Amino acid sequence: MDTLSSFLALMVTLSMATERVTEVVKGLPLLSSFLAEDHKGKPWIEEFRKAMIHIIAIAVGTGFAYAAQGPIVSALKLGPQPHDAWGLWLLLGGLASGGSAIWNSTLDVVRTVKQQKDNVLRQAEKAAGNG
Repeated sequence: MDTLSSFLALMVTLSMATERVTEVVKGLPLLSSFLAEDHKGKPWIEEFRKAMIHIIAIAVGTGFAYAAQGPIVSALKLGPQPHDAWGLWLLLGGLASGGSAIWNSTLDVVRTVKQQKDNVLRQAEKAAGNG
């Protein structure tokens, strides 16, 4: 459970950082007129704009995952650092680009389950001591 909690905490951090940097990129002067504005009148341009934002978010998330590979490797207990594991960094970057809200919710669920497990264990120990 601790490994899962550590992984989810890392994913929340990666997701929040990815969201912030993606918003900064969207606001850059040369890109903002295309990326930050809706193009509702032209559906294919709007879909292309959305796809570009997703690609930027995945690239940013992948970069952050690669940069944070030390903590990720230790949290997941992967052994020696796999420096050439671009598939793993791309996967984590894609997951991070999905947004921090889902990871925050998942982390809350894991923490609740862990607390319930600890409560059951304490109650069982208490019952065994009284019995």
